[in-house]
Amino acid sequence: MMARPLVPERSLWHLIAVEVRRQRELHQLSGSHLANLLGCDRSTVSRIENGLRRLSPDNAAQLDELWRTGGLFTRLVRFAAAADDGNWFTGLTQYEEQATHHRMWEALLIPGIFQTPDYARAALTVGMVDDVEAAFNLRMARQTAVFDRPRVANISVLLNWVALAQPVGDAETMRGQLARLLELSELPNVSVRIVEKEANVHLGLDGSFTLLTVDDHDIAFADAPERGRLMIDPPDVQRFAVRYERISNIATPIGPSRALIERAMETYQ
Repeated sequence: MMARPLVPERSLWHLIAVEVRRQRELHQLSGSHLANLLGCDRSTVSRIENGLRRLSPDNAAQLDELWRTGGLFTRLVRFAAAADDGNWFTGLTQYEEQATHHRMWEALLIPGIFQTPDYARAALTVGMVDDVEAAFNLRMARQTAVFDRPRVANISVLLNWVALAQPVGDAETMRGQLARLLELSELPNVSVRIVEKEANVHLGLDGSFTLLTVDDHDIAFADAPERGRLMIDPPDVQRFAVRYERISNIATPIGPSRALIERAMETYQ
């Protein structure tokens, strides 16, 4: 993949990439040597320095110790992950690939990694993105990264009743999507629970979010129009974990939730 121009004045992630290269050259290390010290391959170091891969919190801590930078890279990664600089999606997809546990609350739509091709295209073509085909391909690639992996992640979804009632595409598209939702909910590592209309007003109405467990640490992603926000600072993540638990407390159990999905399918004839 061709390296893109780095603009450290506009992106903290680009600043990190430039600083990793600067420090490596300052300490007269080759890319291969640094890769050995970090326990990764040479291509990973190259992708980090070219802005094609984000520096992980663990690697940031390794660099701080190696170069005695006083926690500089750890702080930069934390701030970059929390910043809304328009590059959030790269970080989200990377964390999704690595996560061992996904906890999702979806207020309006079927989760992206559960969407059928027809549903995804119908959702994306309403003007959410400029390049529908690129966004569609990325969404399908996210599904592959999550479900087609040697170590399957545990996925727990809390789904608002609105996602079942809101048509996206035609009736056939919705039947296919809900059938796919049922199919995935029967996997041993996946649970889908519905928050019914009778739950009335609750914390989840503030917006969708995801909690991901990566390397025994949790991160949070809060959804928003056009841009989302990644959070790795423990107090921020904990607030979303508490919110998830409170929504979970009012969600319908797994078995009855499947029955709700089946009944919703019958309405799309």
